Amino acid sequence: MKSISVVINARLGSTRVKEKLVRPFASKSLIEIALEKLDVMDFFEHRYLAVAENRLKKIGGKYKNIEILDRNIDAVKPGVNDQKVTFAHYLGIPSDYIFVFNPCLPMITVDTIKKAFEYFQETDHTSYTSSIPTRDWIFDDNGNAITNSDPRNLTTNKGETFHKAAHAFHIINRENLKKNGYHWTFTPNDPHLIEIPEGESIDVDEMLDFEFAEFAYKNKKI
Repeated sequence: MKSISVVINARLGSTRVKEKLVRPFASKSLIEIALEKLDVMDFFEHRYLAVAENRLKKIGGKYKNIEILDRNIDAVKPGVNDQKVTFAHYLGIPSDYIFVFNPCLPMITVDTIKKAFEYFQETDHTSYTSSIPTRDWIFDDNGNAITNSDPRNLTTNKGETFHKAAHAFHIINRENLKKNGYHWTFTPNDPHLIEIPEGESIDVDEMLDFEFAEFAYKNKKI
């Protein structure tokens, strides 16, 4: 089996929803929901919570199967930071591959993560990322049709299927990251796509996402 560990990256300085990981969410918080799942993912070599702030370290310390991975304070500043700083802690993970689990998708299940892990073990690609199929109409800045360009098709239930990144998880090769400084090349199968159920792909970026995800989580049937 290929060696792989899982890591949750977390910080308090979210820009669009203030402290979204720790604010009340369905009587818990997004980070607690994610850590409860991470704590039982015993199919990975190591389970990490990668943080710099003490408040998050204290939360992570409640889970016996999760190791705290220290990050530089510059890596968790608000906004988009240099990748070499943001992901420097990955180089301290002893596994050949790193499964990056996003805590902002509360609907994703441990079963879905395990299936992704098993698929990773059965295949041989440089990197992977989660996706959902779509037939949405996408245009570039100049109004050129990128997906549906058939004037006879006014629907989204037929035609070519595309794949939209779900950002639920990524799988990266540690040595490639160390050598090249980035996760993948954006060439075919780098990253290779792993489909997840659309109902598990609700990603909290804005306040409306937060409220919708909380409603869905409270009323989930999965």
